[in-house]
Amino acid sequence: MSLKDAIKGLVQSNGWNYVRLADEMTKISGKTYTNKKLSQMITNETIRYKEMLLLYQILGYTLRIEKNETEDQLLK
Repeated sequence: MSLKDAIKGLVQSNGWNYVRLADEMTKISGKTYTNKKLSQMITNETIRYKEMLLLYQILGYTLRIEKNETEDQLLK
């Protein structure tokens, strides 16, 4: 699954859209986000970790990094 598909699914399943999400990100961070800019960052996979944390926080999720139990779970 691509980053774009994963984020788009979360956004839609929580009743949000990129316009509303960009507005909320701008309000919280003080940095200007537009739905076009947000969409481009997600599509091009150039979104920063800090922005991902903010995006997930707004949608009500926690982004966690956990060590795999086995070494076979590498991305291919």
